[in-house]
Order: sequence, then structure tokens, then C-alpha cells
Amino acid sequence: MSDFYYLHVSPWSEKARWAMDLSHFSYNKIDFTPMLTTPLVRFKSRNLLNRVTVPMLINGDKVLHDSYTIAQYANKHPHPTTIELFPDKLKTQIDEWEALSDQILQAGRALVCIRMKSHRGAKLMSLPSAIPHTLRPLMLPVATLGLHYLKHKYGFDWSKSADYIETMRQGLRKVRQQLAENGDYLLGAFSYADIAVAVTLQMVAPVDNRYIPLDSDTQSCWQTPELKAEFADLIAWRNRIYDQHRLV
Repeated sequence: MSDFYYLHVSPWSEKARWAMDLSHFSYNKIDFTPMLTTPLVRFKSRNLLNRVTVPMLINGDKVLHDSYTIAQYANKHPHPTTIELFPDKLKTQIDEWEALSDQILQAGRALVCIRMKSHRGAKLMSLPSAIPHTLRPLMLPVATLGLHYLKHKYGFDWSKSADYIETMRQGLRKVRQQLAENGDYLLGAFSYADIAVAVTLQMVAPVDNRYIPLDSDTQSCWQTPELKAEFADLIAWRNRIYDQHRLV
């Protein structure tokens, strides 16, 4: 069985898990903790020099490094009830929606980290679960260091919140236009494109906790009030997509 390294809060991990679950692909879930788990994942993936990112799927000698590749790999191992997420005739369009998803999510990730930088509760909750709550306040500098690690790793700017919000806004407007033309599915029928875009709304208003559980402190850092009312229609669409197509 494949080992799947993931962050439970990560929309990139959610994209891969959603596709694997719909494909009835068997995998072991292994929580990844930035910095702490990195050496182990480096060793197992035989990646000694390059940047380590998750999600990552390791299946024997095969190492898959991103959600899109993992989703396609899983969907090629069909179960009798597997939904075809990557129809050949739609592959180019799905590629384009995945690229837009990644653009929105990168901006959203920067915003989450910027908000967490000044949110004591969210920083404490970001620490590994094995650390007792009584000791967490002593580890606050470690949580802050973790945010600076992410800033260095992904290259965002603490001072550009407005730019990241605008990047998300422009991307979501494209989604709205496409749905207005095609109905409830971006490409006319449910596909990976809907998964890729649905998870981007996590950075605007988190989905119900039965899908991605978040504590209240962390959840507040994932909210983007500047976009929530403007894209209430897309949030409602995301909720429908989850309720109809996400296995729990």
C-alpha cells in the first residue's frame, strides 16, 4: 500500500486525497510536520538536496511529489465505481483550471501565514499535537520560527496582503464566469477541475469541519472577510460540490 504524506489543513493535500478517495485508491495517511518530519521524508523519497513539499505519495520505488500528479496516478488505477476525473477530451482545460487553482492557493497560503504571524492562538495550535497544551506557550517561538520557515520556503511577502487578496479575487471571478456558462460543473460534468477549484474556497471561508477539521483559532486565520460576501455564491457552490462528491 502507498504511503501518503500530507498536511490535514492543506488544500493541496485535500485535492490529492479527494481524487484518491473517489478513485478508491488505497493509501496510508501519514501526518507531515514541517521541519520535524522533513528529514524522514527526505530519506524515504531519496531527495537529499531539493525542497521537500507535501502532499507526497510513495509507492515502492515510485515517488509522486504534487497533488495533481498524485490525483492522475490514482485515477489510472480504477475501481469498478471509479469516477473518471480526467477525461482525455478535457485534459487541456483541466490543466488550465489546475494552474488557476494553484495561483489562488499560493496567494491564500501567504494570507494565512500573514494572519497567523499576529495570532497567538493559531500559532499555538500549529504546534505538533504531541506537545501538551500546558507546554505550548513555551514553544511559541518555535511556531513563529515555523512561519518564517514557510516565508523563506515559498517566497511570499508579509506586507502584500492586498496584492494576494486581489490575486484571489481575479481568479475567483474567472470561476464565476465559467460556472455561469456551464452550470454547476466547470466543464459541463464533474471532473478534477471542480475539485481543484472547490478547495480554493477554503482560503475564503473554510468548509464544514466534517471535511477538514479546524479549531476556531486556526479557522479564523483561513477566513478572508474581504472576499467572503463578494463570493458567497461560490462558497455555496463549493458546499454543494463537497456534499455531492466528497466521501467522508
